[in-house]
Amino acid sequence: MKQHILNNKYIYLLIFYLFTAKLLFYFEYNSFSEAPDSWAFNHFVTELITDNFNDYVGERTPGYPYLVYILNHDKMLVVLVQMLMGIITSVLWFKTLLNLEISEKISFYCTLFFALYLQHFFYETFILAETFMLLLNSLILYVLLNNYFDKRQIIVEISMSVLLTILILVKPFFLFYPFLIFALYLLKNPSFKKVVSIKLIIFILPAYAYFSWCSFVEEKIGYFEPTAYFGLNLAQNCLFFAEKGPKEYDYIAKPYVKYRDEMFRNGEDASMAVWKVWGGQHLAPKYTKFADVTHQFGNYAKATIASNFGDYLYYSITHSWFDFWKVFDVKPYMNFKDNAFNSVVSVINAIQMVILFILKFVFLFLSFYYTFLFIKNKKVTNVMILLAFIHAAAILQALVVYGTNAKYAFPYEFFMLVVVLLFLKEKLNWTSKALHTFELE
Repeated sequence: MKQHILNNKYIYLLIFYLFTAKLLFYFEYNSFSEAPDSWAFNHFVTELITDNFNDYVGERTPGYPYLVYILNHDKMLVVLVQMLMGIITSVLWFKTLLNLEISEKISFYCTLFFALYLQHFFYETFILAETFMLLLNSLILYVLLNNYFDKRQIIVEISMSVLLTILILVKPFFLFYPFLIFALYLLKNPSFKKVVSIKLIIFILPAYAYFSWCSFVEEKIGYFEPTAYFGLNLAQNCLFFAEKGPKEYDYIAKPYVKYRDEMFRNGEDASMAVWKVWGGQHLAPKYTKFADVTHQFGNYAKATIASNFGDYLYYSITHSWFDFWKVFDVKPYMNFKDNAFNSVVSVINAIQMVILFILKFVFLFLSFYYTFLFIKNKKVTNVMILLAFIHAAAILQALVVYGTNAKYAFPYEFFMLVVVLLFLKEKLNWTSKALHTFELE
């Protein structure tokens, strides 16, 4: 028993420190938080509890709401469970660093430092899916970086398929994960034998769940899609060239431009202008249902993007993609009853945000370096796996939606730190262990 504790002392210390910090934070806050997106989750949970989806408008997928439903919609219990998720996520981070040959001491301090980032505590107090998504992403990347591509075991592929399915049901955006994983598997020495690999299993459950859910949504709102938000989100990407849409969509473009200009003048978040078009009932009386309105937004967005593709790419890069590398601040959505404690938290949060911004800048710089090495050496390392996931998410998110894009980087921020640590290990030999290049076979 003593030897077991000694062998795992850093894990126990990590759990102890985080448990203590989260418990103190919990008792000091003693509440839960609501963001604008929380309403849709709460509404979905109510529908699950009553088993009545007559009012379902296609706002959310079932992954996160079902978790809240299992917890009986007890919001304080949800907060406690999400804090537990945060501790489990941190242990996964620590074990990931160990698997990447980072020394135990450095792995411990780096994990603890990042786990104490206040944004994690903030999200854990919200009725939002971010903490659950972070856990799932961390678990998937832990498996991938633990020699996943060398394994040919059906239980491993089924486990990965289940994880991907849950993540996609939490947020359909992650549908690209199975394709990216399989592409990375094929990238080294592609052959027909690898194309028919056992790893095709990772597509089965995610595809079944996705199409089954889309069928359910079609039955309820009339459109075969995972949520009704896609058209609205795509229309947000037209913000800066909204007036350039085809004349047949002037009934959308004109109020869209009006609200956009007003919000710019008032210093508001203009990415939400298209929501005001919906709120102002500008598509009534022909379109009044949320799903019908957002479907028309989607038609408008597709036509506008098709006729202004250069503008779409330009603004997707200079705004949506660029914003991914900023730091999203959750603190404005929550306040502590103790003003002194609230002020201390605000100061610490501001300092941490600056540090994270610097980390993202360093990561971007290293991305160019490692991309050059990949082109030169044609080796798919663990660093390249991380780069593939992070940059694929950044690019795809930019192409789909404009608005609070920095929030979408949340599941990947620790793994940006991992890339920096691997660079430092390579250049400064931080660990006495032999350095390895992890290649796909």
